[in-house]
Amino acid sequence: MDCKHCSEILKPEETIKCTACQSISHYSCIGINESEFKKILPMNKAKWKCPACKISKKNNTISPKLNTMSEKVNNNQAQIIDVKSLIAHFDDRFNSLHSTMESFKSFITEEFKKLSESVTFWSTKINSIESSITSIFDQINYLDKEVAKIDNFGTELEELKLKFKELSESSNRNEQWVRRSNIQINGIPQKKGENLVHIIKTLAEKSGYSINFGTDVDFVTRVAVRNDSSANKSRPVILKMQARYKKDDFLSSLRKLKNLKASDIGFSGSNNPIYINDHLSTYNKALLNEARRKCKEKCYQFCWVRNCTVMVRKTNNSPVIHITSKGSLNKIL
Repeated sequence: MDCKHCSEILKPEETIKCTACQSISHYSCIGINESEFKKILPMNKAKWKCPACKISKKNNTISPKLNTMSEKVNNNQAQIIDVKSLIAHFDDRFNSLHSTMESFKSFITEEFKKLSESVTFWSTKINSIESSITSIFDQINYLDKEVAKIDNFGTELEELKLKFKELSESSNRNEQWVRRSNIQINGIPQKKGENLVHIIKTLAEKSGYSINFGTDVDFVTRVAVRNDSSANKSRPVILKMQARYKKDDFLSSLRKLKNLKASDIGFSGSNNPIYINDHLSTYNKALLNEARRKCKEKCYQFCWVRNCTVMVRKTNNSPVIHITSKGSLNKIL
């Protein structure tokens, strides 16, 4: 459709129609600017007349009755046009609203899709985290059990240590009990074909003790040589008495022989010092050696053995300290 005035193609948004002559024109072609055109409401457009028709109306000489009839016809036509214009206006608004709703629907659908994907993603992440947490809890429970085992093992280890200590002490007591009637003599020169019975009798005569080998002595021998012992060093002589009280009496007499040397009992030319003591267990020997070392370090004057027990004393007026275990060595201050 073309404009009545310029004969160019009309666009709906630029068109205005005269209700009188039904001519359709560009609003600009009939002298209406854009601002004025926008102010014309749809219902007013249905009543709008072009300038030519307005002039024609003023010059119209038709009788009042005819004019009245014509006005009625025009009013009816205008009402019909107003209804059509309103319907068209509402159709446009509805179409615009429908288009907006469809666009909004597409937007909501797209956003919901994104939200759904996001929820799925985070749901997977949460499931993964829950799985990791479950795994961590399983490991913690496993470690708790292992720690409990370690604690139990520690308790068992302490119990084993205590039992071992008790067994060691019991073994030491038994070993020392077996040696309770023994006398150990160090420093006697060793030679082939020696007569140990004669040596013991000589020591008894020297100390003034009357000994009867038939009733008082069980045996006399030298102890076995350890692999790391010097081949030139004389092995200790062990004398086992039949009764402990006999051993105590004989040992008491032998200790009266101060600064005894090998030459004093028939070994001419030998100045080896002779030491006579209880026959100590391996554990008690180690205690005696450690006690002697600490006594020298701490300036203790006395360190000796009596009844198979190691004893120390700092001075003549100091109390006697019994060394019965490695822990009691700490008493030597």
